[in-house]
Amino acid sequence: MGSENGKIHKLETVRSEVPGSAQNAAHDQTSGAMEAQRDMSKVAMIVSLLAVLLLVIFFFGMNRNIAGLTDEVKSLGALREDVSSLDQRMVQLQADIPVRMKRMIAHDMVNEMVMKAAYLADVLDSEAQQDAMRSVLKELQAVRVELEQ
Repeated sequence: MGSENGKIHKLETVRSEVPGSAQNAAHDQTSGAMEAQRDMSKVAMIVSLLAVLLLVIFFFGMNRNIAGLTDEVKSLGALREDVSSLDQRMVQLQADIPVRMKRMIAHDMVNEMVMKAAYLADVLDSEAQQDAMRSVLKELQAVRVELEQ
């Protein structure tokens, strides 16, 4: 550091460029670590971008699923109305069933009696008995017609 003639000289540390020296090995290790950090930062950036992309995909998928569920819930409201109307019809049918069942059973029994009376009207020997069975047959047929209405 001399200031002769107004010139200032700066002294720099000189590294020896001898291969295999400790300073050169330390320099190689630090430069390798720096390059590894740069490579890892690129990997981290790619991973973070992929994570954001996956989040966006999941968001839109869930949004679409929620919209579908909303439509399903709305259709359930209409389904409830249909079920309540069916329930009312079932109550009405259950009230009508005993009356209908009695009529159907009576109709079947009268049909059976008509068939038996027709057979007896043909089989009996006496004319008086055949006439009586024919009059019974006419009465049974009239009852059957009333039950059919």
